[in-house]
Amino acid sequence: MKPTRIALACALAIAASSASAADSQEVQLLKQQMQAMQEQMQAMQNRLNTMATPATTGVASPPASVGSVAPPSADTSKLTTNIGGAAVTLYGFADVSADQTRDGVHSGSQVSSNLSYLGVRANKPLGATGLSAIAQFETLVNVSGTPTDTGGLGSRNSYVGLQGGFGKIMLGKTDTPYKRATAGMDPFASSVGDYNTIMGNTGGDLRAEFDARIPHSIFYDSPKFGGLSVNLLFSPGQKYDNLANSDKYAFAQGEKICSGATPGSSGSLPDAGSTLCNDGAFTSAGSIAVTYENGPLLATASYERHNAVDRTSDNGGVTSKESAGKIGATWNFGSNRLSGIYEKFYRRGSIDPAFNERARSGYYLSDVQDLGYNLDLMAAWAHAGQTPGGPDFGTVDDKANMYALGLKYRFDKQASVYLVGALLKQGAGAHYALGAGGHGTAIASPRNDNGDNIPGQSIKAISAGVQYAF
Repeated sequence: MKPTRIALACALAIAASSASAADSQEVQLLKQQMQAMQEQMQAMQNRLNTMATPATTGVASPPASVGSVAPPSADTSKLTTNIGGAAVTLYGFADVSADQTRDGVHSGSQVSSNLSYLGVRANKPLGATGLSAIAQFETLVNVSGTPTDTGGLGSRNSYVGLQGGFGKIMLGKTDTPYKRATAGMDPFASSVGDYNTIMGNTGGDLRAEFDARIPHSIFYDSPKFGGLSVNLLFSPGQKYDNLANSDKYAFAQGEKICSGATPGSSGSLPDAGSTLCNDGAFTSAGSIAVTYENGPLLATASYERHNAVDRTSDNGGVTSKESAGKIGATWNFGSNRLSGIYEKFYRRGSIDPAFNERARSGYYLSDVQDLGYNLDLMAAWAHAGQTPGGPDFGTVDDKANMYALGLKYRFDKQASVYLVGALLKQGAGAHYALGAGGHGTAIASPRNDNGDNIPGQSIKAISAGVQYAF
């Protein structure tokens, strides 16, 4: 029996050893499987992090939210994804206000969609070239009104281009460098107190012709060199040269309105079975801005010219070169930001001075005070100097002053509410408009039964609005 017991004990020991080895192998296999799962989970997390990284594009960031009615900077990290190796970002901005207005003759109430938009931008690195392909398509969104063809896809800044160490070069349509140079100095942008009531505005009414978005353009943004940067734009105009016969040739090919004119304003006639375009058309345009930014200081100088401008309504078919130059500076004191601009319009050609209402000087001052508790106090003044003359009122005093005052409360970086009041006081021959730069419904000088301007009116508006950026 003893050998049998010994054999049985040995068999049990061998079986236990085999079971222990099997258990060890299973545990090891389980550990390997868990490690593989952890690696897969980490890879998925890395991919999610890549998809959530904001795109870096050739588009300037929205204006800062502090002390500005302009779009606040939105955190778009949750709206960016990776498509075909490109970082693609959806973004938008909504600004709607309720306004009470008086143009000197009539009073009115209105709800305005103020420069609201929706866009998508993309950035894709091009391998080892050091370049990235960039694109943007941005569209006006009429929140409170009925959209028209001006709200079609790509109605705002839209382009395709390349970005690298040299900067960015793009083709499409964009705000000119001249416009962009001082845009951040206007805390009332697109409100009833917008500085385009006077600044960039030639001839009064809604003619912000030197605060424009120009189509069919080639444009370049340089990198910063020690705080210095340069922006350039050229537009060939896509127009025949014979502007004297403006009813036949002045329209830019592929456009429904005059090059250089503001849709729906004086001097711009939509193409409704007619090719008439006799006030504001140009053959080509060029724009440049040089900006220096260092610490609290931002200083800029810019120039823009429109060639062979057609002003048939002003001077009987004579064309001219219209240009504008300006300098501006902003100093940020921390809780206070002070800005100032000087602008000069020129008109060269065979022009009768008695008809020339587009050569003048302009001045602008704005101040923004952070009151704490997410509340900003804003104030601004703009002045239009006397012109040599005018087609309607000759050398009658056409100077004007605009005053704006506002409060803005910021809930966070994306949402805010504001209250703005504006007053435009005009000389006997002046006919400017509050909100000319992008307010949904500008308050223009009144007109009589014949459609002629009634000049010299004091125009007033008060506006309460809400903004949301994403």
